[in-house]
Amino acid sequence: MSPRRTQKAGGGQGDLFAGIDPSQLFPVRRPADACRPLDVSLRIKTALGRALKECPDSANVIAARMSDILGREQSVDMLYAYTAPSKPEHDIPVTRLIAFVRATGATWLYDEIVQDEGLIVMGGREAELAQLGLLRQESQAIQDHIKQIEKKLKIEPIRGTDARRPAGGGSACANSTR
Repeated sequence: MSPRRTQKAGGGQGDLFAGIDPSQLFPVRRPADACRPLDVSLRIKTALGRALKECPDSANVIAARMSDILGREQSVDMLYAYTAPSKPEHDIPVTRLIAFVRATGATWLYDEIVQDEGLIVMGGREAELAQLGLLRQESQAIQDHIKQIEKKLKIEPIRGTDARRPAGGGSACANSTR
């Protein structure tokens, strides 16, 4: 499926992805309703469980890696507590979450955490493409601003001392005596 083309953005704004609908390249999210209850614990526990199952290494190996990363013991039982929906009191602390991600290689977990805020975690080529698109958009905005200033300068009459500079390019004060 090829990316859909969008119409050129109006108002002198450059299109972020040069006419390609960004939702065809990257997921586009909007923040969740800020008034709804913050209930991400079950979703994170489920995602952690999925990452644990998808990892080719055993829970023992993951716990050992986490222990090395954290510099303190991480038990397999604690891993299972972090993934158990029946244990809401055992939410994973952020430092252990980072160690878990590194130990399992499941970097997609970061995206799972921020999705309700309308954010997207990107890495590698996706991140570079997004940066390239942003830089092109900023460059276009600068070019548009330069054109506006040049147009304004062509329309406005020349004023001030620069308009009456004597022949030879010197200052009018240069030939005066004290």
